[in-house]
Amino acid sequence: MLTKDGAVIDSIGKVGERVNWKDGDFSTVDATLRRKASVTVGDTDVSDTYPGTSKDQWIVLPKDTFDGLNCAGEDACGAASPGVLLITEYIEGSSNNKAIEISNVGGSAIDLGANVYKLAKHSNGAVDAGDAEILSGTLEPGKSIVFHNSGAADEFKVGTESKVTWFNGDDAMVLTKDGAVIDSIGKVGERVNWKDGDFSTVDATLRRKDSVKVGDTDTSDTYPGTSKDQWLVLPKDTSDGLNCSGESACDGSVTPPEPPKPETGPCTGCETLTPVADPATFNGEIYYSDVLSGEFANAEELKNALSVIIAKDHKQLTYKQVWSTLTYADQDPSDDKKVIEIYTGESISKYDNQTSGSGVGKWNREHVWAKSHGFPSESQWGYTDAHHLRPSDPGINTARSNNDFGACKDTGEEVMFNGVGTGNYLNKTTDCWEPRDEVKGDVARMIMYMDTRYQGTDTATTNMPDLVAVDRLTTTDEDSAPLIGTLCTLYAWNQLDAVDAYEQNRNNQVYKYQGNHNPFIDRPELVKEVYGAVCGDDPNPALVVDGDIVTPESVTEGTAYTIDASAITAGEGVTLTYKWEQIVGEEKTLVGDTATLSLTAPMVKADETLNFTLTISDGTLETTKTVSVSVINVPLALNVEFAGTTKVTEGEKASITAAVADAPEGTTYSWKQVSGTTAVYTAAGLTLDVTAPSVNIDQVLVFELMATVGEESFAKSVSIEVTNTEEPGWTKPDGAGSLGGFITLLLPLMWLRRRQG
Repeated sequence: MLTKDGAVIDSIGKVGERVNWKDGDFSTVDATLRRKASVTVGDTDVSDTYPGTSKDQWIVLPKDTFDGLNCAGEDACGAASPGVLLITEYIEGSSNNKAIEISNVGGSAIDLGANVYKLAKHSNGAVDAGDAEILSGTLEPGKSIVFHNSGAADEFKVGTESKVTWFNGDDAMVLTKDGAVIDSIGKVGERVNWKDGDFSTVDATLRRKDSVKVGDTDTSDTYPGTSKDQWLVLPKDTSDGLNCSGESACDGSVTPPEPPKPETGPCTGCETLTPVADPATFNGEIYYSDVLSGEFANAEELKNALSVIIAKDHKQLTYKQVWSTLTYADQDPSDDKKVIEIYTGESISKYDNQTSGSGVGKWNREHVWAKSHGFPSESQWGYTDAHHLRPSDPGINTARSNNDFGACKDTGEEVMFNGVGTGNYLNKTTDCWEPRDEVKGDVARMIMYMDTRYQGTDTATTNMPDLVAVDRLTTTDEDSAPLIGTLCTLYAWNQLDAVDAYEQNRNNQVYKYQGNHNPFIDRPELVKEVYGAVCGDDPNPALVVDGDIVTPESVTEGTAYTIDASAITAGEGVTLTYKWEQIVGEEKTLVGDTATLSLTAPMVKADETLNFTLTISDGTLETTKTVSVSVINVPLALNVEFAGTTKVTEGEKASITAAVADAPEGTTYSWKQVSGTTAVYTAAGLTLDVTAPSVNIDQVLVFELMATVGEESFAKSVSIEVTNTEEPGWTKPDGAGSLGGFITLLLPLMWLRRRQG
């Protein structure tokens, strides 16, 4: 990493990552890398994905190639650089004042006949080339070929007349070698006048900067993009640079540029954003209604509810759009052309944002929750969340690095800016950063916002892990973990540095372009509600008591018992009040207001557990305790005796009366026949009247008496013998009722059947 006054001006690799960086031919191991001559700006982002597009800045040579050491450039020291063919001038002026220049900007002559070099025009968004010129001859270093329009003014009629110059600012110009693109202007397949700031392909003269040695070979990417930085933009109809390469006129004079145009964006290279919300119509009562009207069992539930609210209309910004957002959000209240840097408090021009090169005298974008702590990729929402991004001096930003926040003023060193102390302190041993007092509350509320916004519940959308503010400094091994400290120090800073008008305005401006609010700025009391308990400042403190509640392990249904809380105390001389409630389902029923609760166990169908809560209060604070009691079910058992007729002849009536000893009050009775031939019977309470049915043989009828108490029942049965009556003329055989007699009856029958057979 190469720095100047602490600010990164160039780098190879990614700080905090240990790998051999490779991508295609590019490699930081077993290779010689030589910087391309076209590269004039270093790689200043030491935390982005590497090598990314940085690999395109290097020529990859075989391992152990050393002949380029001690001299700049792409070639070996002492060797002439090869010829390089580029479009070096493009004129789209008044009427037919149109011309295009191609030059050899390399160090050796180019034999144009050795390969097919062609300049072609893609008119009106056409994908296929139209008018074209094939180049020929030998082109020496610094020499040019010019094509002009036949209708141009005389000063433009340099070189050769050609239809390839019949362009109107919306036609792509492509220079190829053997069919491969080596340079271009515009985007093939798109018909627009390409403009970006001062850069324009219509009504302008464009002259290639001397530093450019590699052409724009991608004819399908967004145009002009970074390609615009390769050109000087001169007044329309400037012709004095035709037929010589370089930034100056051909006579060596420098063409004065047009007067600078006023900045159109909010900062250098920035876009003017379209608002997505209107702070003037913001209504906090509606925005936070789900929290204000909700009931939450604990701080985590409240935090989750806040997360849902602030995620709802959050619009993801691009990292470029963050520049613009900060110019609105962090604008100096006394100068609308400047922004305030978070750690220095300095007011600096909005247009001094560090887009490349040295950061001295510039400002950049500080991730207050260090992006390496959980979201190193620009695609992750936290990376571009403007609620924790602030303008910062690049040198101070580098000093802060990705250190946690903590109280390290007494152990660290004060960070200097332009030779003056900033009020920020850094302890390099513990990796602790303490910001200046004026922004400590701002920092705290930004960290709490991030900790709340990214709960890991909408990862599929945000690509973000669950961010956690912890009450300690994280370790080096946790540098990439989604953690940051120190929570309770930040909590104290929130109380030390209250929300002010600047922070409220900032919250509104971020809302205007990102669509969501920081709840800890809108409603500072929520800080205590969410974080107070874990930082020893519980918003709902409980009464501290000693002693236990004496409860029986179990009781039998219907028996009396007590639950005794008289041993509980809250300090000498403190008078306590009590409120006992029984919990049934989700309902609570008040059952007592003294220390001792006297109850009778209910009758239960099966063993059951009763739950009670006791709220104890000293008149100011209160605490709640819970107890349970098991109620044991005793199965219903009754002493039942039957009296009455239990032997009858078929057709006769029998009456039976039951006597039940010690039957519980409210006992009900019912009868039913459970076996035997169905009989006609009536039942009333404990009395059963039965008419014996006709039977072929003697039979026993069984009836059951069911006694019911509440949800329990007890059954007992009684039998009635019914005797069969003999029909007239039928005589009972000898031995009837025995096996021998039965056989005697069967023998004649069997003999008769045999005769019939």
